Amino acid sequence: METFCSHTSPLFLLSVFINRSVILHANLRVLPILQQIREGLRLYGLSDMMERYPDICQPLFVPGVEMKVSALSVHYFIISVCHADFSEKGSNKEQSEVTLMNHLQDFLQELEEGTPVYPRAFLQWITGQAHVPVLQEERRNFTIIIKFLHECESTFGPHKICYPSVAACSNTITFPVQHMRTYEEFKCVLMEAFNMGQEFSRV
Repeated sequence: METFCSHTSPLFLLSVFINRSVILHANLRVLPILQQIREGLRLYGLSDMMERYPDICQPLFVPGVEMKVSALSVHYFIISVCHADFSEKGSNKEQSEVTLMNHLQDFLQELEEGTPVYPRAFLQWITGQAHVPVLQEERRNFTIIIKFLHECESTFGPHKICYPSVAACSNTITFPVQHMRTYEEFKCVLMEAFNMGQEFSRV
């Protein structure tokens, strides 16, 4: 008699009701949605790709799972997709811009050696995504635009320092040349800008 009463207690009945509701929801709502997704993937040939390359495709569907790409690979990827908007060839402006691009490459090299900022975080800061594109077509079309601001004082008025500005929606970063001439200046200003996040300003 005691066993019968315990099995029909309000807590037990509530548990049964919750379990049945979850099963009903899964059968009526979740499974049809998953079947539609699978049909759509099959229509574009992606289901076969997922079966052949489960490790590559898993991060696209499982939150918190990232592709295992080395810092060195991310460094080379960032450099390979950078497109600098250089000034006239042979001009003094172009020479200073080339120097800044060399600074950028040296900076990314340092990121691989255990600094608090990782190449993946730097990539996310500029583009809004921390992962290297998976598909070859997406990699070919992926570009980071580097622009250079030479006359920041005439544009913004007198100031001691201004920081790189990032437009993640267009994968663009603009370097204030006047404040980043040496590598130490470049590194200091860029790290301050990164640590400040989206709040770029002039002082």
